[in-house]
Amino acid sequence: MSQVDETLAAYESIAARYDELNARMDTSSLVARFVEAVDRYGSGGRRLLDAGCGTGRSSVAFRERGFEVTGYDLSPAMVAMARRRPGAEEIGFLVGRLQEPPPGLTGFDVVACVDVPMAYLTGTDQLRQALTAARDQLAEDGVLVFDLNTIGYYRRMFSVPTVADRGDRYVVWFAQSPRIEADAVVVTQFDLFERNGAGWERLSMRHVQQHHSDRTVRKVAEQSGLHVVAAHGLVGTSTRDPADETDHERILYVARRAG
Repeated sequence: MSQVDETLAAYESIAARYDELNARMDTSSLVARFVEAVDRYGSGGRRLLDAGCGTGRSSVAFRERGFEVTGYDLSPAMVAMARRRPGAEEIGFLVGRLQEPPPGLTGFDVVACVDVPMAYLTGTDQLRQALTAARDQLAEDGVLVFDLNTIGYYRRMFSVPTVADRGDRYVVWFAQSPRIEADAVVVTQFDLFERNGAGWERLSMRHVQQHHSDRTVRKVAEQSGLHVVAAHGLVGTSTRDPADETDHERILYVARRAG
């Protein structure tokens, strides 16, 4: 099974539970950091493409902040959930990959990739394809805003097996990769156990991601016709400057079309 197929299978299997399992994720505050970057570096236009939109939580949050939103995601099941989300009635949702988006998506003032969908791009070729697609989706003075996990985050979160116990449900995850190195692929096994009567049901999935270092992101962006104009560290949903690959959890990037 290819990496793309594994990612699709993982999210297709978890789509109906995704929002419940990620209820503690403060998407609204994360989107607020994206909007701050857009307001600071963008053109002021409000036409936004939410690339890798998942179940539409970020799309609705952008809509609530006055953007005209279109979203797309790899997983048809996640897109189906997005279309049923309260507040999403005026948002158009499509199915497509970051590297091969649905046709006709051009002229956006903002392209946003929220909650690290680009981490699932393995290899610089996939990252370059996705960044090139985003460049083509932007208006001349538009901005691309995206976040990526730091190497420090991967090492802290996945270097040892972890259990999250929530009573009738618990999740176990651990990295299958023997070592977590900069710019390397990180393969993580997730097992979800849920009580069903007197027994338990188990759902297993693998997530294949890659750490993309700051140096790599900037280099590939230039190759894709983009120029990184800002990089802010994130700890939770709070901004930290300057961005630090070791201490911070994510880096929030802002890029414009080169030239």
